[in-house]
Amino acid sequence: MTTTTTEPQPKRLKRDFGSSSVKTPVYTTQLIQPSAQGTSTMAASKPKRTIDLLPAEQLLRELLLECAQHFSGLQIWIAGGWVRDRLLGIPSSDLDLALSKVTGREFGMFLESFSARPEIGAKYQQRAADLGIPDARFSRFYIVERNNDKSKKLETAGGKLFGLDIDLVNLRKEVYDGQSRTPRMEFGTPEEDTFRRDATVNSLLFDLEKQEVVDLTGRGVEDLDAQIMRTPLDPRQTFMDDPLRVLRLIRIGSKLGFTIEPMTMRYMKDDDIREALDTMITRDRVNIELFKIMKHAHPEIAFQRLFEANLYTPVFIRLHSPLLPALQARCSPPPPLPPQGSPSTSATQPWPATWPRAYQLLVSLLKDTGSLGKMVRSETNPEYLWTMAAYAPFAELRQEKLREAVEEASESLRTPSKLAKVLDSALRNFDSIQDMVRTVIEQPEKPPPRSVVGMAIRSWGATWTTQVTYVMLALAASSSPSRTSSSIGADSAAQKDDTADEKSAAVAEHGEENEAEEGTHKGRDEMVQRYSLFADFVWRAGLQDAYLQRPTLDGNQVQQLFGLQKGGKFLKTALDGLVEWQFDHAESGVEEAKAWLLDRREELGIPQGG
Repeated sequence: MTTTTTEPQPKRLKRDFGSSSVKTPVYTTQLIQPSAQGTSTMAASKPKRTIDLLPAEQLLRELLLECAQHFSGLQIWIAGGWVRDRLLGIPSSDLDLALSKVTGREFGMFLESFSARPEIGAKYQQRAADLGIPDARFSRFYIVERNNDKSKKLETAGGKLFGLDIDLVNLRKEVYDGQSRTPRMEFGTPEEDTFRRDATVNSLLFDLEKQEVVDLTGRGVEDLDAQIMRTPLDPRQTFMDDPLRVLRLIRIGSKLGFTIEPMTMRYMKDDDIREALDTMITRDRVNIELFKIMKHAHPEIAFQRLFEANLYTPVFIRLHSPLLPALQARCSPPPPLPPQGSPSTSATQPWPATWPRAYQLLVSLLKDTGSLGKMVRSETNPEYLWTMAAYAPFAELRQEKLREAVEEASESLRTPSKLAKVLDSALRNFDSIQDMVRTVIEQPEKPPPRSVVGMAIRSWGATWTTQVTYVMLALAASSSPSRTSSSIGADSAAQKDDTADEKSAAVAEHGEENEAEEGTHKGRDEMVQRYSLFADFVWRAGLQDAYLQRPTLDGNQVQQLFGLQKGGKFLKTALDGLVEWQFDHAESGVEEAKAWLLDRREELGIPQGG
């Protein structure tokens, strides 16, 4: 006999997931008896949650179950992110449907033809119309054929139905032959499919027929309530099977505001796993994860997790990059090796030690309410700003290895050419930007002419605000490292073994570091103040769009003015000089511009007519 009681809702995140018209689901607890098929004892003995489906989801459920009756013994679950998000009260319209006995391709093709039957289509279209649900037809249907050469291990399908995006795939298990780390996908049981996933909170299933959440790991719901990211299996095995799971856990955990379970974090630092992430995973896949992170509301949380896991290498620079020794020589050196017997990690503290200052400063700048914040936020592509923060340490290479630095960043993240160009420009203009800021603020009572700053901004180009932001982030990251601590429980346990002398030395060192930390914050604040004054000047002088400034006269008009039959290098000199003059004479027109050119013919090197 099944009993139903009301269960308290899980702990809510103090995060803003955006407004939505989707109502918060209702949770109930059902005590489910073990099934005859032998459902996991651990999972079956625990209370299970269910989710009240929204009208579109309920309609989809009914159609899928009606369609499934044409397949003997077919079971369908919603898997992964949708279950997790709905239990957290987060709207989701992306459903991954897991099938027990058929491929996604086979079921998808049948679903498309089944839903197109006149009697079926009419029934569901009418019900959808009554409920105000759009897209009653199965649209945008696609099939992904198996193709081992292109890493397409499954026959899947997907499309849009009742306004919901659905993906269809069979339950699967991964089989490794010992010769390759690339698995062979085969049909699997619900347990096999569940335990092969990256995190317990992503391993939850929603049984469409019973309308209940199934937690076969026995920890998914518990970890969801505790806001913990944990692998279903041993983390080393999970990460070695697919090292990209390291980035997925960091991305999803930071998006949700979850912490990473200590043992899972320890293995994220493992040298073998870092090497596997560097060599086994294509940079295109790394790019996808990183750019998803950068487009989240709080990328700094993910960046901090990457830092704590010592993943600056290989994520932002390859482990065996020829550029790495030069960067290590210019940045703070890597910390010493861990004591013998500790996990196989190349460093007890993350590197580069000062990198967090860059992304922490970016968070502060984005919140600034003055001209400086306005300048930073004028970059409308968040991934551009966070890429600047990611590569702030590379500013140390601008004098000798600028081209190699840009190439390394472009290759490591597979950055779009436009983004690579921004980084290139920021490095090339780095010293020019610093000089101009100094020029503006060193004599506040006697600021430079508009033309001085306007011509500089014009030379930096359309992305000048992002370049200036990069300079600030790089300056923040270039000072002496602050004390960084890890929240990993294992590290805390190791610290208990310190001798009294070591503790005394640590106290003394901590005092020195506190002084250095205070000095660092003071230096950063002073630097931010300088750049804030610079931004104030630019906005007050109306120079934020100086890069768009064009000469009042074009080349042909200048030639006609001086009676010249052909142009030459002098034209660029004349036109640049005219633009500079315009910055200081904004109200002047064409006639004044002509008069100015005529007066400075010899100075501008304009030849005699003829």
